[in-house]
Amino acid sequence: MPVVVLATAGWAMSAGPLADPPEAAASSEKSGSSGDSPESGGEDGGAGKDAGDGKGSSGGSDEQEKTYEKAPDPCKAVSKKTVTSLVPGKLTTGELASTDKDVRRMCQWHALKGYSYRWLDVSYEIRRSNEDAQKAFDRVVADGKGGPFEGLGDEAYSLSAKTSDKGNKVQETELTVRSGNALVVVTYNGGDFVEKTTPSADKIRDGAAKAAGEALAALEKPAG
Repeated sequence: MPVVVLATAGWAMSAGPLADPPEAAASSEKSGSSGDSPESGGEDGGAGKDAGDGKGSSGGSDEQEKTYEKAPDPCKAVSKKTVTSLVPGKLTTGELASTDKDVRRMCQWHALKGYSYRWLDVSYEIRRSNEDAQKAFDRVVADGKGGPFEGLGDEAYSLSAKTSDKGNKVQETELTVRSGNALVVVTYNGGDFVEKTTPSADKIRDGAAKAAGEALAALEKPAG
């Protein structure tokens, strides 16, 4: 039962903070697929992308810049050595189903060694532009419960917390990293069901950063 509780917590943290609000997602889909909204004034619309007048490709076209085309395989993004180190024990791993693997992918690893449990997941989201990814990242930062994390991607934000459920304590870090139009989210947590202890916050945060660094390195820029 505690394993189920921890697994649910890990999935909830990774899937929640980065998701667009329904209205924002709908707006993003419309502006990304149609350039017929004159109210947008060209700042957010597709005029610069679809019309070959040259104006959209200079000065004010940051939103149309796109560093990456698709998400890599998240289950291959983190080395076996790192996974074994961060998630010791009998390992369960797998990629979650996705409606569009070019855009959104997630892999999870979890294991129980004795009564010590570890959970790691790594997700990618490839936004339609660098600016769109920036806006999504800013929504995470607006939460205000974490803080900036140096040395990863264009910018990174770390949120750490210790939670307890029926005496079972869990130390967790969620690390959100933006690189161009790619958003990488790493969630790493752990605890001990018998001793009711957790790894230190620094150890969990460092483990998340290690996985995030390898996940970023797996991103491939489009040819040319």
